[in-house]
Amino acid sequence: MVKLTAEMKENIKKVRVLPLATASKSGIPNVIPIGIAEINDKDEKDDYIHVMNNFFLKTIANMKENPHVAIYVWSPETAGCFQMKGEVVEMTDKGNIYSEMTGRVAAMKPGLPMKQIVRIKITEVFNCTSGKEAGQKLV
Repeated sequence: MVKLTAEMKENIKKVRVLPLATASKSGIPNVIPIGIAEINDKDEKDDYIHVMNNFFLKTIANMKENPHVAIYVWSPETAGCFQMKGEVVEMTDKGNIYSEMTGRVAAMKPGLPMKQIVRIKITEVFNCTSGKEAGQKLV
């Protein structure tokens, strides 16, 4: 069970581009910049991050082979940095979550392909700041 703190959620909103890391089944890594992501905290037990698949190629292939991902959260505007680890639980182009998110994205950035919503369950969060707290589990 992982729920992000209010400060973590605010920091995610401040970051313009989130690096998303995946790996193939054989361990080949891939990192891409994510510009469209939203926290979904409506579940009482866990938080999820919804990522828009506009141009994923290796990323989707990796997610199908190996659902484990990592997202790094840092920018000059954030207080510190942290890494979220998660598991892809759904990739869809149907349903309420897809319709609501694509509606918001289309209003902001018309013309994007918006192929799928990738729903990632956040499973762990780690501190990325330097010093003796580096690498420690936060939630």
